[in-house]
Amino acid sequence: MDASYKLTNEQIEADKIRIIELLKSTERPGVERLVEWMETKSDFFTAPASTKYHLHCSGGLARHSLNVYERLKAKVDCGLVTLKDDTVILTSLLHDVCKANFYAVQKRNRKIDGQWQEVEEWGVDEKLPIGHGDKSCYIVQSFMRLSPEEFAMIRFHMGRESDSNSDYFSKAAAVFPGVAAIHTADLESAFIVESRM
Repeated sequence: MDASYKLTNEQIEADKIRIIELLKSTERPGVERLVEWMETKSDFFTAPASTKYHLHCSGGLARHSLNVYERLKAKVDCGLVTLKDDTVILTSLLHDVCKANFYAVQKRNRKIDGQWQEVEEWGVDEKLPIGHGDKSCYIVQSFMRLSPEEFAMIRFHMGRESDSNSDYFSKAAAVFPGVAAIHTADLESAFIVESRM
């Protein structure tokens, strides 16, 4: 498959180890079961972050999640927003868990140098069409409880795109400042950090 940026197997494994260590450090009831699911029943650590935009390569989803973690943690470290460490870890690393078991390699015809050629590309293979943030919350809460703020942060991490009624995003962000913080961390990761990779 053609991807402008590729992660090595060593980088993918290092990202996996770091994510698992961070998640387990929260000691949240259910986190061990969630990690086991991520390792054995999902492709979280090898999935792309998107089909053709940011980090559309094997391991891209895990790398994107770590980038969001770094951006969100920096906002807390500089005093911009106050969040508990486990909230930062869980929301940033799991905001896109809905993309596990979501992408599949598909064959498509593409015109290259004036000739039609069959190529392999990432495509969407959605099995649970309940919405992006909703699906991530559903998956996480199948293993552990989220606080209301954590739920809102994951649910609305896409900002106003999270809901057809964008007023809910504004209300959630007014109640929980972490909602705006994770949204901007996600944007910074995808459009600034990852656009340079």
